[in-house]
Amino acid sequence: MAKNTDFWRWIEAALNVIGGKWKLLIVIALKDGTQRYSEISHKMPAISERMLVKQLREMEHDGIITRMVYPVVPAKVEYSLTESGEKLIPVLLVLGIWGVNYLDQDIVGGGLSRPAGMTPARLRRLHEDLEGILKGAEQKN
Repeated sequence: MAKNTDFWRWIEAALNVIGGKWKLLIVIALKDGTQRYSEISHKMPAISERMLVKQLREMEHDGIITRMVYPVVPAKVEYSLTESGEKLIPVLLVLGIWGVNYLDQDIVGGGLSRPAGMTPARLRRLHEDLEGILKGAEQKN
């Protein structure tokens, strides 16, 4: 079977835009609507201020988020997802389903730390919830 080099280029281009540890988590932070910098920062306490600023700038440059600066003192800056950014939400749902399945496999996911209180029954419920959300997203489109 011949390689589809265009497909791999598209995947590479997508990963260049959304790759890394933080960008998809920023999308999750913004999925419910416009947020101020401090709100995003509070949702992601493990990220440094410098890294958050860098990631937000890159995402703005790539057209994933918009940055609105209000001419007030003190400065007010809000971030929101663009249409392209909103289209990442179903991708995150699919990744979430994959993650649930991966963690639910004792052999493959055995070395990973699971969230506290994560039982096989809870993993199955989460999987069902994610599938329901994905079906709802498909019906919107």
